[in-house]
Amino acid sequence: MKKIAITVFAMALTMSGFAQKKLVRSAEGYLYEQPINFDQAVKDIETAMKDPTSNNMAYTYDVAGQIYFKIYEAEAIKRDGKMQYNQDLMSDNLIKAVDAYLKCGELDQLPDEKGKVKSKYLKNVKKNVSTYANYLVAEGQQHQKLAAEASGSQKDKELNKAFQLYQKYLDLPSNSIMKDEGIDKSDYYNDVKYLAVNLAASDSTKRPIMIKYMEELKKIAFKEETMYEWLCDAYSKDKQNDKMIATINEGLKKYPSNQYLIGNLINYYLNNGKKEEAIKYLDEAISKNPTNAQYYKIKGNMFLREQKFDEAIASLSKAVELAPSDFEAQYECGLAYEKKGEKIINDANSIKDIKKYNAERTKGTAELKKSLPYFEKARSINGEDLMNLQFLRSVYYKLGMNDKYKEVSDKYKEVEAKK
Repeated sequence: MKKIAITVFAMALTMSGFAQKKLVRSAEGYLYEQPINFDQAVKDIETAMKDPTSNNMAYTYDVAGQIYFKIYEAEAIKRDGKMQYNQDLMSDNLIKAVDAYLKCGELDQLPDEKGKVKSKYLKNVKKNVSTYANYLVAEGQQHQKLAAEASGSQKDKELNKAFQLYQKYLDLPSNSIMKDEGIDKSDYYNDVKYLAVNLAASDSTKRPIMIKYMEELKKIAFKEETMYEWLCDAYSKDKQNDKMIATINEGLKKYPSNQYLIGNLINYYLNNGKKEEAIKYLDEAISKNPTNAQYYKIKGNMFLREQKFDEAIASLSKAVELAPSDFEAQYECGLAYEKKGEKIINDANSIKDIKKYNAERTKGTAELKKSLPYFEKARSINGEDLMNLQFLRSVYYKLGMNDKYKEVSDKYKEVEAKK
């Protein structure tokens, strides 16, 4: 009696398996009808993909790949014909088609009950996925185009979809089925990786994959200097300070004049109470490259923060000498003189001796006057910088230069109105 029950159970399983295989064939059959009943085809194949008697058959996923791609293709035809189409439906089904074929290829490599591998679909899988790889990139670019025309949450949605498509493409070479198909050897594989990094930059949840891609690009020297800068920024935002410092030091060995890396290293030292290390590093950098104005500018700005005005002026004056067209150098040098003059005048207010008071006021006013050539030069470089106009206006006012004060004040209001 027990044996009969087992036999009946086995027969039931077999019949169920036949039924599900028949469902796969039914789904495949819809592909040969015109018009294709996509809704029913998807319903049948997804039922088969969930059923334990058919979800381990390569045939199931071969048919699924065909159906999903046909849906993608149908929408693409509409788009090409300038008809109404659904971009999300296209992209989602393209991804589903790639996933289905990869699953098909995986199952196609499994040994049968005799331990032998008899591939039936592998060649077709590799061919199709290699072709679809290019479509993944094209549809990612389409979503980026749509994002450029959108705003708010819709813009974010389009950019996320673009990233998803690029990531699917970039992951293909790490798949066991596709690893030897040369996708990562294409002319634009690394360009797509670079695009993906750009898309991930504003999304902290994507930072780990962003860092992974940047490390890979750095390793092959693709836009290497930029990768060092972006990695520095990513590690900083991720609070991985050890990796940030290691990246900066590695980058500066190859690009010793990189201002972004130098600035970030100095800022790290300063923000973490390591002023001596900051000065030491700057002095070493200056000794190796004494004509780099950026080093002097950073050093002068550092002294300016600490209200060490004479040291700041010495460094910023050197920066101006080396780079007379550098707006920041001119502006900050003017600021150092202005701040020095203001401090002298403010300190004079506590002096009771009228002669000493007047002497200190005169000394402070002289420093204010020294700031003018720098603020004025900075204005000639960038006439719409509000901070520079504000300080220039203030100095003119304090020196009683009323015509100049009015002219700059009017300009300030004009620029402010544009903002």
